[in-house]
Amino acid sequence: MPESPCPLCDRTPNIGNLASSFSQRVSCQTCGEYDIARPIIDDGISSYKDEHGNQVGNRRYIFSGLTRQSWDAGKRLVINETNISALLQSVAIPKTPLEKMDRALLYVADHQSKADEFFEVFHGKDYPLAFAKDEDEFRYFLHRLVERHLLENLGLAGHPRSDSYRLTPEGWEKVEQIKKAQIDSDQAFVAMWFSDELNEAWHQGFEPALTSTGFDPLRVDLAEHTGKIDDFIVAQIRRSGLLVADFTGNRGGVYFEAGFAMGLGIPVIWTCRETDIDELHFDTRQYNHIVWKNSEDLKERLQNRIAAKFTGRTIAA
Repeated sequence: MPESPCPLCDRTPNIGNLASSFSQRVSCQTCGEYDIARPIIDDGISSYKDEHGNQVGNRRYIFSGLTRQSWDAGKRLVINETNISALLQSVAIPKTPLEKMDRALLYVADHQSKADEFFEVFHGKDYPLAFAKDEDEFRYFLHRLVERHLLENLGLAGHPRSDSYRLTPEGWEKVEQIKKAQIDSDQAFVAMWFSDELNEAWHQGFEPALTSTGFDPLRVDLAEHTGKIDDFIVAQIRRSGLLVADFTGNRGGVYFEAGFAMGLGIPVIWTCRETDIDELHFDTRQYNHIVWKNSEDLKERLQNRIAAKFTGRTIAA
């Protein structure tokens, strides 16, 4: 009996049953390994809707990109009826061909072990990593990057559907520009303990300090969202130019969110109320925390740290 096609890319995967009767595990060379609810397989992912009520339609390739990125990062993505909308919001999806070319360039840069070495790209299975719609579009992006002198192409590698590429000096310069633009955002994600005892610290400390230095503060428990909260958190951190991590209350989620931001290259400012500073995990004690006494002290010191850390960020009167 022939294997069923991948629900995301229509290629032939290995599909195994999970202990749950509601989902299946899919292992696909193109999309990576992921879990998907059975009703989505039966109905077809194209029939589901995003947060605006629009059907996913021909945007299945976006999910291929999401599942492949997650699997390459060591995480198996779960797709079900309740989180489809949130997943579409979980990354900044490139909207133009130039933005997709940037993704293709970053893919080569992230896998090139040495500046003088070539990296083998498999067009048929790597195209989701640039959010390309198919193999041909991905190949087109890479060819245009070569024409723009951002990539060198050694030619055919060991596989008939692959080529070997490396970045040129102009390509490395472009990568630096892309990475800088990715964190050039006015949104500031505040990771903190959502306790009533920190309400004053938020309203009179974190929020006014960030606003006065030109940031738009975001606290996820005060933001409207649909779908899975974890996906929303990841999406908003990715879209932020700063993360403020407050360890008052020693909450585990704050450690995760700070570490995730650091992995993306997003600047992190570390804070903690002085009564809780001795409870910090040893992994984070090496960082220079703002140890605050009250909301007024927090506001002043956070403003000053932001102004010192970010060129051009001044404190508004």
